[in-house]
Amino acid sequence: PSQKLGDLMVMLGAVGACEYAGCTPHFCSSNGLRYKAMVEIRRLRGQLTTTVNAVCPGAELFVDPQMKPPTEEQATFLRQIVLAGLGDHVARRIQEEEILDEKWKNGYKTPLLDDPVFIHPNSILFKQLPEFVVYQEIVETTKMYMKGVSAIEPEWIPLLLPPYCHFEKPLEEPPPFYCPETGHVRCHRPSIFYRVGWPLPAVEVDYPEGLDRFKHFARFLLEGKVVKRLAAYRRCLLSSPVTMLKTWSKLQPRTESLLQALVSENADNWNSLQLAWKKNPKYLLAEYCQWVPEVTHEEIAKMWPPVH
Repeated sequence: PSQKLGDLMVMLGAVGACEYAGCTPHFCSSNGLRYKAMVEIRRLRGQLTTTVNAVCPGAELFVDPQMKPPTEEQATFLRQIVLAGLGDHVARRIQEEEILDEKWKNGYKTPLLDDPVFIHPNSILFKQLPEFVVYQEIVETTKMYMKGVSAIEPEWIPLLLPPYCHFEKPLEEPPPFYCPETGHVRCHRPSIFYRVGWPLPAVEVDYPEGLDRFKHFARFLLEGKVVKRLAAYRRCLLSSPVTMLKTWSKLQPRTESLLQALVSENADNWNSLQLAWKKNPKYLLAEYCQWVPEVTHEEIAKMWPPVH
């Protein structure tokens, strides 16, 4: 909801109203706005618009003085943009069990300060107390107050600020899966926010680099999820594709030879597999044939690589 954009939504509303009224000195003085600041904002809008048009020629944007307030979806995107740009300014509401002193009530913890900080009483979010927020600055009066506060969702942090998070092992449930849109093995991983150790919700990310990623990719390849033409041979496989993930898989030559072939070309996603086939059209043919009955070998060899 646009209300979660918080103080920035209030500022955005003020700028929008000022532009709508023609950005006159009279409007600014009547509404407690600094005229020079509004003119500078207009100049920056023009600069941003020019930059966006240069990067995305098809956008054809212009500075619209009659621009409508952001939709709910746009407000969510704005909150995400603010989070991406203010990774050091994330704060989390102090949990009840963490309150060591009555003065800490309604306080927030930040990675940069030992003492609690608070949402400024003038903030639109003062009474709402969202669990996670980002702030523009901290001012000290009777307390340490955050100003320019927006609410954020905890699951956005690992997706938008991965360098700030320590990711844990992929979860077994929900299990890893192959994503046809990206061509990568995906999984769900919980994480911890750096310095302060805040646990964050598990989010969907690419499976971490390493041998296990090749094993999962091999499994999905055998299941026909990576290349649809191989799905026709799923039922006649001599071993279950899940064998690729077993601790005893090394005992089976077919699992080891497929794994080694994938590792040799660093093929753990769809793009790298296609590159390997461009380099060598017979890549993986011998290894795949170890998984299917001999009677199918000739037919498979004729259609290899199975991407046409």
